[in-house]
Amino acid sequence: MKSLLVLAITAVPSIAFADAKPLPASQHTPPIKFDEASVSIELNGQSDAGYNFHSHMELNGLTSKTDRVRLDWKSGGKIVASAKCNIGMEDGYAAGSCDYREKAIKATGDITAELIYSDDQSDKDYLVRTFKLTVVHLKGQWESWQIVPDDTLASAWMYMGHDDDNNSTYRRPTLYVTFATGENLNDGVLRCTAEGKKIPDIALSSQSGSDTEDIELDHQPKKGARQTYHWNRMKLLAEVLWGKRDTLKYDMKDKHPKDGVLSDNPGKWDCNLRHDGKVIRVIKFVVNQDGMIQQDEMQTGKNAIPSVTDRVVLVELQLTKDSATFDKRINPAAMKKSMGFGLPWPDHPKVKAIHATYPPKSGLPDPK
Repeated sequence: MKSLLVLAITAVPSIAFADAKPLPASQHTPPIKFDEASVSIELNGQSDAGYNFHSHMELNGLTSKTDRVRLDWKSGGKIVASAKCNIGMEDGYAAGSCDYREKAIKATGDITAELIYSDDQSDKDYLVRTFKLTVVHLKGQWESWQIVPDDTLASAWMYMGHDDDNNSTYRRPTLYVTFATGENLNDGVLRCTAEGKKIPDIALSSQSGSDTEDIELDHQPKKGARQTYHWNRMKLLAEVLWGKRDTLKYDMKDKHPKDGVLSDNPGKWDCNLRHDGKVIRVIKFVVNQDGMIQQDEMQTGKNAIPSVTDRVVLVELQLTKDSATFDKRINPAAMKKSMGFGLPWPDHPKVKAIHATYPPKSGLPDPK
């Protein structure tokens, strides 16, 4: 979520790393925290040879510019590929890609990918994140390799950044959310109430960048219709300002429209994300007196998800009966199992209520 200078660290074909089991990321000083909002992973098919992979990772808590990060790709508990990450670092925050472009991989089915941080000063490894993926290999008029990340539809995150960009006029929350579609969301709006009061519609503008991804699985059977799957992680900038109105620059605190700053309406927000006249997602969150979106109450239970900063918050996400008008595939079983790439749900009673909103399985069939 930051623009960082990238350190030149190249992918390596060898996988001869130390056998010592990495320590939990929470045991590092400071704890290493991973950004779930901006992560992406996808495969690049190499015809019948197999595949390699590309990913985007962001994490906080690094202590030295010589620290290293790698992604170990495992099948059956064994490392079949490993990529050192090209990362930029600023004030302990690192962002970059973990790409593997060496000998093609053919491992399919259940894959575990482990993100490992190596502290150069202590010579200790730390396990930052374990990704659980399903890789499919489809044969037809061409060969297709890809992950099937149905669970990525389950979560949504808000990021409050750009503090002083353009004299605070760009101090807008960014919604990270995934849809199973190859379409753009150019007309998305949030229609919200705050403590029951209706707020003017909030336009959403789609943003690009390394922290967005369209994972595509394109399959043409030798007989039958072509099937193209998409899991599109979007970054949507909301036309409202976070923070307190009286902290806006110059005369903006007086001239910015009423209800155009989150602090104008503290309390519980209930928003319908609308597209083409349909409600395709429901987003719920709480705004405090300072105009900051709070971590969802799910984060108060066991198994809370660490965040890289208090500016990145988990918000409640529900699907609706009309989600299938935009999403080309919905697999509620996968979403109930995890929140994205195998991320466990927090242990909180609210989770069951969210799962109850999921519509039946629909859309494109299971890839096979």
